[in-house]
Amino acid sequence: MSRIRTLLLTGENRHDWKRTSAAVADLLRADGRFEVDRTESPDEILGDADVVAGYDLLFCDYNGTMWADASRANFEQAVSRGTGLVILHFAINSFEGWEAYERMCGLRYLRGTSAHGEYKEFEVEIRDHEHPVTVGVGNFRQTDELYHTLLNPHDVPIHVLAAAFSDEDKDAGMPGSGREEVVAHTVTYGEGRVFNYLLGHIWPSEVFPGYQGCTDLSYQGEAFRKMLVRGCEWAATGEVTR
Repeated sequence: MSRIRTLLLTGENRHDWKRTSAAVADLLRADGRFEVDRTESPDEILGDADVVAGYDLLFCDYNGTMWADASRANFEQAVSRGTGLVILHFAINSFEGWEAYERMCGLRYLRGTSAHGEYKEFEVEIRDHEHPVTVGVGNFRQTDELYHTLLNPHDVPIHVLAAAFSDEDKDAGMPGSGREEVVAHTVTYGEGRVFNYLLGHIWPSEVFPGYQGCTDLSYQGEAFRKMLVRGCEWAATGEVTR
């Protein structure tokens, strides 16, 4: 079986993109099913439609400057024609006003309307036990940032795979919503499969020295890692082999 050619898009993010993208690349390469190219200049590489067409999977760990028109057009065309897409954590905040990308996201984190509680441990509950990404995966504990009050600005149909309860905790510096929040879902865009994984927080250590959310703790859990890898394979191929 040939490996899944993956283009990991990073280089700008309010989060620690150097560590998140490195963690993702290491995880996929160690799995053996993926061949990973990591770029810190996505606008440049996406500008070449022939290069983009050579990938089976695009992985977005990017939150920064809007890409050029040609790059966005090539990205849209690739996904709509069947290239898989994975959107990680704060990348759901990217590119406000780019309707196609917003539709690929489904749920969006929009500052001023969306938020998150304290970085802490919570229970992730699987909502669809039959989907290839989650089959055989039980509920698990995750220490992470749990987004809440996300928006679906274009009413895109989403398929929820997993969710977690956001503890209201009004005495906390960053209280939760007091309701269940989605942490993993899928979207269809044209012929493309999109896996949206809202977990995976690492904050830059220089911003809040000593803050637990600046560690890579979110990436250490076996179930978190398993779902991430499975989501990548499913987005690229429509199947999960293990």
